[in-house]
Amino acid sequence: MTGRSITTSPDKWFGPIAAVVAITSISVVLDIPVLKQLSGFIFLTFVPGFLFLSILKLNRLGIAEKLALSVGLSIAFTMLFGWAFNSSAFALGDTKPLGTNTLLISFSTAIIIMAVIAYAINGESTFANLVPRLTVREKLFLIVPSVFPLLSIFGMYTMEATSSNLFLILLLFLILAYIVFLSFYHRQASERIVPIAILLISISLVLMLALRSSHILGSDIHELYYLFQTTLQEGHWRIVGYGTLDACLSASILPAIYQSFLNINPEYLFKLITPLLFSVSPLVIYITARKYIGSIYALVGSSLFMAQTAFLWTTGANTTNLAILFFAIVVMVMFHRDIGELNKRILFIVFAVATIVSHYGTAYIFFFVLLLTWLGIKIVPIVLKRKTSTSPENNIIIEDHSSTPPGVSNISNNSIATSPSPDLGASHSYLRKGVTAATVTLFFVMLFFWYSQATQGAFTAGVTFIETTFANLHNWFLLESRGSTITTAVGEEIASIPQKIRLLFSWLTLALIATGVLSTIVRYRRTIATRRPVENKPDYLRSRFEMEYIILTLACSLILVITVIVPYVSQGYSMERTYFQALAVLSPFFVIGGITIARWLRARAYAIALLVLVPFFMCTTGTMYQVFDQPVSMVLNSAGSEYQLWYVHNQDSHAAQWLGQHTKGQERIYSGSWPGPRVLESQGMIERNRTFIDREIPLADWDPASIHGNIYLRYTDITLNSVVEEHPEIFVDKSKIYTTNGSVVYR
Repeated sequence: MTGRSITTSPDKWFGPIAAVVAITSISVVLDIPVLKQLSGFIFLTFVPGFLFLSILKLNRLGIAEKLALSVGLSIAFTMLFGWAFNSSAFALGDTKPLGTNTLLISFSTAIIIMAVIAYAINGESTFANLVPRLTVREKLFLIVPSVFPLLSIFGMYTMEATSSNLFLILLLFLILAYIVFLSFYHRQASERIVPIAILLISISLVLMLALRSSHILGSDIHELYYLFQTTLQEGHWRIVGYGTLDACLSASILPAIYQSFLNINPEYLFKLITPLLFSVSPLVIYITARKYIGSIYALVGSSLFMAQTAFLWTTGANTTNLAILFFAIVVMVMFHRDIGELNKRILFIVFAVATIVSHYGTAYIFFFVLLLTWLGIKIVPIVLKRKTSTSPENNIIIEDHSSTPPGVSNISNNSIATSPSPDLGASHSYLRKGVTAATVTLFFVMLFFWYSQATQGAFTAGVTFIETTFANLHNWFLLESRGSTITTAVGEEIASIPQKIRLLFSWLTLALIATGVLSTIVRYRRTIATRRPVENKPDYLRSRFEMEYIILTLACSLILVITVIVPYVSQGYSMERTYFQALAVLSPFFVIGGITIARWLRARAYAIALLVLVPFFMCTTGTMYQVFDQPVSMVLNSAGSEYQLWYVHNQDSHAAQWLGQHTKGQERIYSGSWPGPRVLESQGMIERNRTFIDREIPLADWDPASIHGNIYLRYTDITLNSVVEEHPEIFVDKSKIYTTNGSVVYR
């Protein structure tokens, strides 16, 4: 997917931009249905990013790169420009700077100014050939994946209406079948269809949970929705006292701006906007992996990324996953041949800031990845120098960009020659020092400013996390000091056959990644970039890995090891999220590990990776459990513990809204079960300090005399858990003051 730049006249340059601005403005002001949503989405999601690419003169990037970067830059622009405009306008006396008309004028003005600057700097069109010209054969290969998004939407509609998962199961098996088909018959297909197929698969998968229920689903997402609604209703962003979540502009300003333009059901917007934006992330993983292992192998690597539970639950982890998208784009930019050094510095700063204002945990991991990579870059030359003192015929070339952020460039004439290495044979290995002390310091300064000076809560949480980790070091051999993901990974509370299958293939995915990393390091003369190699690279590699990429890989691997072995770390921050973020770097090695083992076993190159990927995908999507008739996945079932815990019924929403409208501000509200308090936040806009439930002590175990206030019982509390019937003593002196044929309020 490549685009070729062409000289563009002013009318052809400004025409499309002016048309989008005009159509968006007219449709928003006149409130024209459908057109307003479509033009507003294009206006916010693509136009700022494409103009930024034009300003940077990145005309000759491939279509896939342009799409990924334009979406990422547009999201970053919307958040950062929205925050800057909100802060400055509010300081000047505008109490509603995020109102629709104000935003429309400010964003339109900014877009026009960017267009003028872009045309003045760049006389060529960045928008040329954005739609690939496919042959008839290529179009035939895309018929099946083009149906995936429609099947996802229709399947979820059927699931909601009839509880039938037939079409969803069909979709999941078709996706697997298509990935396997392309892997084995890639010679009959074209590389140009792979990015399109990945995007269609990605959209289909993230839409499944997003379309489940009419209400938002998950845990933290209810609090984030409260922040979004507060920002939207007040017309400006402010710190509302939600600690770490106040630092997440991806949950407040970003959806508030989209809602001001699109004006749809706010719950649907909040559920759908992040999955749709995040759906380009597998494309980013693919672009990075394609450079090293080729297009079809990269498809398998990006499929592993899409098979993660964290990916499938994007709608419930919007802040985390958007930050991971920015992290993945940084990795892609660092090692892209067609992006110059200056542009890499600029893009690094933009996406680093976007990561920091999107999610605190992801930003902290990003910082430690940079820090460990910088330390590795410092240590590797010293280790190599010690090995090279006896062999004068070879030189290690170290290129030092001491003032630059991450990036990879061609070796300059000013490279510094150091001692030779006998392990490199007749080759000249080189290590480009893109991640420098300046890079790490810059990232930390930006992180410190936003988390400590601007919002405070996230920095305090980070310091507390480190203190608690050191305080728990004496629990090194205590399994309970690790998070639930770790205890599950060692077989705790694993009883059913599908659970055992999932455990097995989860370990196998890790084993393949570890094998890929180790085999790459062991064979570094063939797999790591050298100037004059004495051996040909392995046939499965399109390009050798840069030494800096290997050090980055080792940094991510070390963070995963620390998360597992150091007490409390996986309790304080989910191991699953850390692993998901690390896959932005590690995904190519899953394929390399599979190829390595396949060759040991004299099997086809794709065989091992696919034999692990397919059942793992079936486990994470819930289809494996369906085979054993166990209703685990909420997406595929209207029963089971996941459905009972997280599904929000209309009755739950109506009762929460009634409580929000008819109770006093200081009146206490007790919840029958978790996550009742979260539902009260999102559906009733009730502050969390008013809701009361101890997650360790169920309502049924409380002394009835100590309960003073309203008791909120969800649909599952009444129909499944029978709290009232099993514990009548709690309700003996309480009256039913509201009921919605399922959800009840007592007082």
